[in-house]
Amino acid sequence: MPVSAEALLISALVNVQGLGEETQYGISAADFEGFPSEYNWLVNYVETYNEQPTRDIFLHKFPGFFMSEHVNIRSASEMVLQAADRRRITSAISDAVDQLHLGDADSAHAILTTAKPRHAAGKPRKIVRDVSRLDEWDHKPYCVELPYPSLQRYTGGIRAGNLWYAAARPGQGKSAHLMSISKHAVLTSNRVLFYSLEMSDEEVTARYHAAMATDLGFHTITLDSLRNRSVDRAVYRKFYGELNDRMDACGGDLDVFTPADGPVSPSVVAGRASEYDLIVIDYVGLMTDDGGGHAIDDWRSMAKISNALKNIALANKVGLLCAAQINRDGETGSAPPKVKNLAQSDALGQDGDVVLTMRAKPKNVATHFSLEKNRHGSSGIPFYTTFDPNRGVFTEISAEHAEDLAINAEEMVTNPNPPKLRVIKSKDEL
Repeated sequence: MPVSAEALLISALVNVQGLGEETQYGISAADFEGFPSEYNWLVNYVETYNEQPTRDIFLHKFPGFFMSEHVNIRSASEMVLQAADRRRITSAISDAVDQLHLGDADSAHAILTTAKPRHAAGKPRKIVRDVSRLDEWDHKPYCVELPYPSLQRYTGGIRAGNLWYAAARPGQGKSAHLMSISKHAVLTSNRVLFYSLEMSDEEVTARYHAAMATDLGFHTITLDSLRNRSVDRAVYRKFYGELNDRMDACGGDLDVFTPADGPVSPSVVAGRASEYDLIVIDYVGLMTDDGGGHAIDDWRSMAKISNALKNIALANKVGLLCAAQINRDGETGSAPPKVKNLAQSDALGQDGDVVLTMRAKPKNVATHFSLEKNRHGSSGIPFYTTFDPNRGVFTEISAEHAEDLAINAEEMVTNPNPPKLRVIKSKDEL
């Protein structure tokens, strides 16, 4: 169930015992429409006892309150202001229309000018002179490692605060590659949250299990065998045991949110963002903005969502990896599309720190990627991977090998004995 912006802010205030900090962002009791009793109780508690209430005390008073783990007061304050502003501006428009019906244009204009949106601006800080950053100088910034060597080399991985987009036309393998990247992240000790906005619980589980099974040596467990339930129950039970042991040993974890769990908006993502190292959204076009607008229907909603996701990544120091669609203009040619072909909004290209585009080779035997945008390094870099979603295997290969796979797939139609493939390059050679 989606968490409201007001509930996020109250959770953050309680979690960090920071009641009062929200006022520097312009928050007041008047901004709470859904949870006024909870907020006023917090204010009265501090005034009465001169100390912040603990989480246990708050939940004892409000046992039905859904307490999020959110800790970023500024980001939650921004969302509360946006929600309050929507109500205030809607009311102002209604009042202005009434004045226009009375023929008083000046009063209508005056009413509208009082409804200017507010923002939770932070306090300026002397970061240039702050020598305390040297205390952590020997610790490199944390990055989520990628399974494709070329992408890892040119980007350094998905950094905390980064927003990445992986874009392609439908049917080009976006979901499969997002799962490949997130699986690798889990097995390299990262906490990952995967938002699947178009697949069922059953499908998401089958895809991840097929990919994990290959790593663990269970070669009879494939996507096809899981879909038709031909996997032996005893073998599947053994796989579950080894999968849990592997994930416990590496320290990574994977949580999944599917359509059965409700719609996904920026406030929903923000509510859990601080708990993870990487958040994956498949795909951003199926999100709604916090006002209920659907990204797929309106480029303005998409722009709001993209901007909010970038702010969430920065505020919570988490990496966001999102699938995005390519418009029909990007369907032509054989190379991956360009950033300008991102569907619905230029904002994705502007907000994204990294934009990857992809195109499947003929017969879907390989994927041709292009690192179209890289805010912190080189761009325009092509690379190639194998494509085997049935086993969840995606290995970077050379351009020559990708071409051979495509040629062989074509020749297999008429020739049962195609030419031998050139040797795949090793990870060190790529």
